[in-house]
Formats: sequence, structure tokens, C-alpha cells
Amino acid sequence: MGRGGSRRRVVSMRIDAGLPDAHGAADHPVVLSIGNFDGVHRGHHRLIETAVTRARHAGGETVIITFDPHPRCVLTPDRCPERLTTLEERGDLLAADGVDRMVVLRFDLALSRWSAEHFCQRLLDAFPLRTMVAGPDFALGHKRRGDLAFLRAFGGEHGFEVVTVEPVTVDGAVVSSSAIRAALASGDLEVANRLLGHAYLVDGHLKSDGTNGGRLALPPDKCLPAAGMYATWVRVDGGEWRAAATTVVPPPAGDQRPLVRPRVLDGAGGLGHRELRIAFVARIGGVAPAPGVEPSPASPAEVAEAARALLGGMPAPAGV
Repeated sequence: MGRGGSRRRVVSMRIDAGLPDAHGAADHPVVLSIGNFDGVHRGHHRLIETAVTRARHAGGETVIITFDPHPRCVLTPDRCPERLTTLEERGDLLAADGVDRMVVLRFDLALSRWSAEHFCQRLLDAFPLRTMVAGPDFALGHKRRGDLAFLRAFGGEHGFEVVTVEPVTVDGAVVSSSAIRAALASGDLEVANRLLGHAYLVDGHLKSDGTNGGRLALPPDKCLPAAGMYATWVRVDGGEWRAAATTVVPPPAGDQRPLVRPRVLDGAGGLGHRELRIAFVARIGGVAPAPGVEPSPASPAEVAEAARALLGGMPAPAGV
């Protein structure tokens, strides 16, 4: 909507913390996929679409198993990646894709030591597993011993099939969460959003400045677009509003926190102190300043005019 106030579609999805101990005899057959699903990008969408289609044909349920924290943050902490999606953002994007249930496994050293056989047996205990959907390089269990050959053999013995889905490529390169992080860090929001297949989302708690804007308090490990000014949509209290946002990304060795300053363009009254979501749609020109430095000032009217021009008459993007 031009001035906001629209309502997003509410999609119901069950969220479980950990695997169930057992499933019921009357439970629907399950089609599942396992992975980090950070960003829920175009490659993930292809996996999810395959899983959802097969589950519906079987009269079953689509289950996505994801991890928190990211396994690299436990196994190689010095290589812990910034998050593209919080669990809430991830859940909303999965639900919008038609997933019935998201299961969040807490990743720790104990889980990392699960053998491939134990992991698969836990899946069979938890679900009436019909199909596992995976990419060509997928593997589970300690030292990744549960590769596709293992899973097909195990599935053949225990009544489930393994379906592989080829990666998605854009401009000749495989879509990956790492490539999206690199695009965001360089300020190339257009490429990041093209790889994602949707506008990049940032959730946080707004500390209002008493007008139509303020400062967004963020999770410390959230990946942000490079410092600059952006045309965005903001969701607050179920309403969607056009907005402009400024980001400041601290230098790697500094102790500053990443900063986002959103400002709604067309009213909405005082935003107050509340939770909101920002969808980054397009960058408002310019070159990213040095880390920790705010973008060169422009008048609020100039920024608002540029943001309105970039947003045009488009509706709020998916996920907002």
C-alpha cells in the first residue's frame, strides 16, 4: 500500500525445539529436508518446493530441520558466519513457502558426534519418514559419513527414499549463503536480493527518536548491508510502510555495534519503542563509506524522494 496499513498474510507453521521422541501411528507421512537454511535463498526454495510438492501428493507433511547455532560456530568458532536470518525470520520465510513444520536442533558438540546411523534412527523414531530431499553434496552425521550413498542404502532398508535436487545457479555461480553475505558486505543489495529471491530482512527492537524513526537494536551476529542509505519497507504492528534506512557497519576490530536507522516516509505516527521488521529493497546511490562511518548527510527530503522513486508503486515484498 502507498502509505502503509496493509496486513501480511498469516501462515500457520508448527515449530518444534528438538526431535520428538516418537511419532504416532496415525501421523501423516513426512517429507523432510535438513540444513542450515540461512537466508532461505533460491537454492533453498528449490529444495523446499520439491519437498512441499511431494508431501502434498502423498497427503503428508513437509518438515524442515535446521540448526541453531550454525554448526561452524561450534566446530570452528573463528569461522562463525554472521546470520542472514534469525530463527523468526527463517520461520516466516519457510512458512510462506508452504512448510508445515520447522524443527530446530540445538547444535553442540554432542550432536556433532552423532553417527550417521544414530541420526537416521532418530529421524525414523521422530517421523513416519517417506522422503528425504537433499542437495547433491548433502551429508549428515559425524565426519559427514551419512552421504547420499549411505542414505539411499539406509532408506532402502527402512522404507524411505532419497531425492536429490540440483543447486540453483545465477550468472554461472551456485547460489550460496556465503555469496549473499559477500554481496551484502560490498553493498551490492541488488545481487544479494537476486540470490535470495526476496528482499533481505532485518528484525530488531526500535528505540524511537520520538518521530517517524529511531535506532534499531539488533542481534549482535546479524549480517547487515554495507553502510549506506536504502529504500525499504517496514512492518510494525502488522502494518507495512515505505521507509528509508541508514546502516552503519563497525570496523572488524572495533567494539561498536552495527546500526540501522529506519525512518518511515508517510506518517504512521510516532513509532515508539517496539519490534519491527525491515525489508531492504534497493540502495540509494553512493559509495559505502569506511567502516564505522555514517554515510554522507543528505536532507530528509532528498532521501525520502529517492526512496519513493526506487520503491515506486510496488507492494510490500514477501516476508514483510
